[in-house]
Amino acid sequence: MRKNTYRAFGIVLLATLTACGGGGGGGGGGGFPIAPIAVTPNTPPPATNPDPVPQDPVLPALSLDFELLTNEFDPVKLLAALNAEGGKGFRWVTSPNFKTDAKRLLSKDTKATDKYIVEFLDVGLSQADYLTQIDARGAHGFKLINDGTLQRNSAVSAWYSYTLETSLRRNNSNTDPNNYPVSLDGFLAQLNAKGAQGSRYIGEKHFAPLPDGRFNIQSVYENAGNGAFQYEMLPGAEKDADFIAQLNAQGAKGFRLNFIAFLKSGETKAFYVKDKAQTPKFTYWIVDRPADASAFLAQLKDNASRGRAFFADNYFSGTDRVTGPGSSEPVQKVIYSASAQCQGVLCGDLYAFSIMSIY
Repeated sequence: MRKNTYRAFGIVLLATLTACGGGGGGGGGGGFPIAPIAVTPNTPPPATNPDPVPQDPVLPALSLDFELLTNEFDPVKLLAALNAEGGKGFRWVTSPNFKTDAKRLLSKDTKATDKYIVEFLDVGLSQADYLTQIDARGAHGFKLINDGTLQRNSAVSAWYSYTLETSLRRNNSNTDPNNYPVSLDGFLAQLNAKGAQGSRYIGEKHFAPLPDGRFNIQSVYENAGNGAFQYEMLPGAEKDADFIAQLNAQGAKGFRLNFIAFLKSGETKAFYVKDKAQTPKFTYWIVDRPADASAFLAQLKDNASRGRAFFADNYFSGTDRVTGPGSSEPVQKVIYSASAQCQGVLCGDLYAFSIMSIY
């Protein structure tokens, strides 16, 4: 019975709507008019705030200028060229190559009164003679910037002393063609033991083989009497995004990238160094390396104008690759950095702080 009542009510309602014009466009007949119902339009939900776009920190421009000299392979001419530019305040930083165009990169602090003097060591020195010479020159302010070159800033009073330790970064085996160690834990312990004494690792030197035929690879440590150093070893990052994240996380803790080491397994380790007397902050950027020398020089100057110092050249990206017929080559990169609350050897335009090490 209730079902029939509902059905009758529906028929009456439909007839009323039709009579009032609810179903057509004409002028309808009698009955009660139906007032239109005001419909409130749907209010769109508030727009979500987009994720902020990362912005580079605003940094004061660095007072750096750069030069690229054509690489001179005659040591007498090269020494003369470096000392001529050193008298203008330019110091040798590194030696980039562009296809068949080898260059020497020089850097200058335009606000400073620096004057640089360069000396070359004799080739083929024994381990004992090598140490004697670099230590004697260090006492007169000459700093070792690669295994055969010393550089002195005559405008600064400084001294350096050097020690050699059997390398634990590589092994001395004459059966391992790469001399890679199985583990780098012992090397890390050596770094921290020497660092606690104020000695900073600056690279490796290969001497004539030992009497039993093994390689003779020595780690070179420098002491300038002005600090103690702490080292950390982290797994190497294969992708740029991971590497830059690691660099900046370590930089926030006051650690500067020192070098990349390789294990026999093919695994890489990143070594970082910190001056324990300071609480600096380091920030890094990784950019594509220009294809030619003039573009590289322009990139150096542009980054200096934005407060970024040159840090390392020819870092091979694990992210980007150039693929050609039958080959796939990693894209070369340049690393730039900035430092804050920092004084001393780990700061500024600073590749030369460990120029002997392989990145």
